[in-house]
Amino acid sequence: MVEQPSSRFHWPSGASAFAGTLGAGILDACLVFARSSGSRPFEVLALAAGLYGTAGLCLGAFVGWAVATAAAAIPGGWRALHENRELDGRAAAAVLGCAAAALVMAAGAGAAHGLFVAEMASRKLAVIATAGLTLAFCPVAALSGLTCARLVARRTRYLPAPRGLGATGLLLIAFAAAGVLAFVAALSRADWRVLDLGPLHSALVALLLAAGHGVFWYGLAPGQRLRARLPSRGLRVGVAVAVLALLALGSQIPDSSPSYAAITDASWGLRFALKLARHLTDRDHDGYSALFGGGDCDDSRADVFPGAEDIPGDGIDQDCQGGDAKPATANRDPAAASAQAAPARPGAFSGNILIIAIDALRADRLGVAGYRRPPGRSLTPTLDALAQRGTRFSHVWAQAPNTPRSFPSVVTSRYPSEIAWQKQSLNYSNLLPSNHTFFEPLAAAGLRPIGIFSHFFFTADRGLAKGFAEWSNDGAKSIADSNKDIPSPRIVPRVIARLRQAAQTGERFVLWTHLFEPHSSYMEHPEFPTSLSGVQGLEEKYDYEIAFADLWAGKIIATLEETKLDRNTAVVVFGDHGEAWGEHKRYFHGQDLTEEQLRVPLLVAVPGQKASVIDDEVGLIDLGPTLVDLVGATPLPSFHGRSLLPYIEGKPLSSRPIFAELLPSTATPSHEVTVIEGGKKLTHKISERRWELFDLANDPRQQKNLADQPAQRTQLDELRAKLLRFEERRRQD
Repeated sequence: MVEQPSSRFHWPSGASAFAGTLGAGILDACLVFARSSGSRPFEVLALAAGLYGTAGLCLGAFVGWAVATAAAAIPGGWRALHENRELDGRAAAAVLGCAAAALVMAAGAGAAHGLFVAEMASRKLAVIATAGLTLAFCPVAALSGLTCARLVARRTRYLPAPRGLGATGLLLIAFAAAGVLAFVAALSRADWRVLDLGPLHSALVALLLAAGHGVFWYGLAPGQRLRARLPSRGLRVGVAVAVLALLALGSQIPDSSPSYAAITDASWGLRFALKLARHLTDRDHDGYSALFGGGDCDDSRADVFPGAEDIPGDGIDQDCQGGDAKPATANRDPAAASAQAAPARPGAFSGNILIIAIDALRADRLGVAGYRRPPGRSLTPTLDALAQRGTRFSHVWAQAPNTPRSFPSVVTSRYPSEIAWQKQSLNYSNLLPSNHTFFEPLAAAGLRPIGIFSHFFFTADRGLAKGFAEWSNDGAKSIADSNKDIPSPRIVPRVIARLRQAAQTGERFVLWTHLFEPHSSYMEHPEFPTSLSGVQGLEEKYDYEIAFADLWAGKIIATLEETKLDRNTAVVVFGDHGEAWGEHKRYFHGQDLTEEQLRVPLLVAVPGQKASVIDDEVGLIDLGPTLVDLVGATPLPSFHGRSLLPYIEGKPLSSRPIFAELLPSTATPSHEVTVIEGGKKLTHKISERRWELFDLANDPRQQKNLADQPAQRTQLDELRAKLLRFEERRRQD
């Protein structure tokens, strides 16, 4: 029997694809062993061989089918292309036609995404729109490909056809090289150093190993002789059975195993394979699987999963924490809260309040915190001067690591999970009218609430404007355009004009504004020229964005002095969240609850109060109650923060735990909750079924996880009990 051309290459190609993928998995497991301690070798190997091996089986089958199909489509096989110039020309024309069609599809999809899809807040609608627009471009792409193929087919004699490759082979190599160059160019524009390229490393290793496997077993004489002695059919079946058996064993590893943490921290592609396996085995589609350490204690019920709302007293452990939540001893109804006009207490502050929020401002970037860029120069002379005449809180945590969760938490004095959202899973969900802001009792106390912004998040219908007499958001850009916006030069003049008006009329006010600049993408400013590149250059631009915001904040402070408003105006400055610079392999913000993403500055300068530095642990959730207490107003029952006014007045306060949350959303599916108390920080990574304990007093950068150390067991249990009570209580009042 004559061997068909389609059968000459598909088995070797498929076998090499499988071998390369499995080999990459074994090397990834070795990487976990080398980079981490505490993992269990057999578990890591079982997961690596099972997941990579299964992927290799699927990839090998696909590659074999693709090679067989492509070879069968060529009359006489690949060799005929080298021998028949006319056939080679037709194949080359077909390749160019397919390339033209692909380019049209790519251009159309890119244009559609930029014009329509990128503005959509709903992921489901975005997926539907992308699919529909792609289908709409299919006829155009097909016609473009056919037209290109016909034009090229008439001129194939002009195409170079190297011996052994032909025009078709040369085009395929050229397109592959162009694809690699385009990929490299895309990475260079995105700055590859801030991207997690672990899966690409695994893919590259798999490709190299597959090439080596193919050359040795099918191209070199020693490999061919060895292959001839092996029972090929039995070997194929045995390897497939072994891979599937390891996959089954790996799926049963309990979620408490330290191997999962080691894989998350140290692997290249294995952590992504693990996430995919959990997604594919999630039977009730609640985002968690009962296999592969997914932690779902009942995969037949969509209302039972780690992080679910545990209804007290119903006998069901909805959040998979080992028992039903206990009923709360007392409930408070935030919907019943209302701001009632009340006489100010004796000695209350009778002046104005100016609030300046600076986006993505890390606590350690202030000059008074010791930061310098360039050496010997502070980025924040305005804020430094404010800190030296007011109260600086040096240990402040935001209650969320991103703007759409943090600001609502600040203005309502509630943790993100306690806020009534229109739809919590959205990246930028509106607040429902049942929420109340601390500006309501300030208004009841006689201050006129004024909001001056210019950012897409601060639209009046967002829900933050409740209680405001004036709210302006003129000149706000779209979500896409805001990332390259420089809004302070158009915001600050409006703030200055409104302050001068208030000085003339003598009205009492609380004015809130927001300076956006330190948020990525970072822009360059003539006042602060940059000189570095790469990640260091990004961080330099971030720092100088802070300096730029400080410069414009200085113009506002100067206006207070010019109009004599500084004599009776309390000034508050805070950051809504921090910014990561690789401390935990993360960049920017919104991905986790690490110190660099949560720690923010808080400055409160009240006329007549002495300057001080408070090192006790506080949260941004405390800002609203503090200002309400400052003016002697009645706090809302819905507040969950507490007043820090005793600190400002030089009086002590008892310590209490600070909590923060990363709620899952369309942008960040991870779910985390953390508690900070007494210099210790415990984070519950709910999505990963993982606990991390840190001693911030001795490890302020949060680098050494103490959760597995026996000496820390008592501390871990105490903080875990508090954190679990918070998780199960958080929506009850």
